[in-house]
Amino acid sequence: MTSQVKELSDAIVCKGISARTTNNAEISHDTAKLGRLWQKFYQNHMKSLSKGEDIYGVFHNYESDDLVGAFDVVASWKADGDDTTNASDVVTVNIPAGKYLVFSEKGNMPNTVMNAWEKAWEYFNNPSFEHTRTYKVDFEHYIGGNLEYGQVDLYIGIE
Repeated sequence: MTSQVKELSDAIVCKGISARTTNNAEISHDTAKLGRLWQKFYQNHMKSLSKGEDIYGVFHNYESDDLVGAFDVVASWKADGDDTTNASDVVTVNIPAGKYLVFSEKGNMPNTVMNAWEKAWEYFNNPSFEHTRTYKVDFEHYIGGNLEYGQVDLYIGIE
């Protein structure tokens, strides 16, 4: 696992499907929404994307921090000028330009993305960490659009 600070110079506009959840809700299979969100995304939207197209999991609208409070998650793809998706469940979300601490992992999904999040939580829960989380927008970047095996870069917004 590697982490580095990256400056995103341009905003990224994404389209996808959304769910609102909490980290506490994600602990129980009965209340978890993220697995179902990604399953619905895979079943209903992957076939319309180009092979190898990058996929984004965008976390935004945080009520507070990662321990309490709800947030929205959008399973998405990068929108382009030709994107005419009009499905009723599709939303648009912006990933703002700014500074991010990036945690990269490779391997089998979803374990790989969970490992990246665990490294991020471990980093930000350490009292000696040097960066402050903004809780505005964080995102997972699935490089090459592979939701089974591949690389995920987890971008955590920092001040």
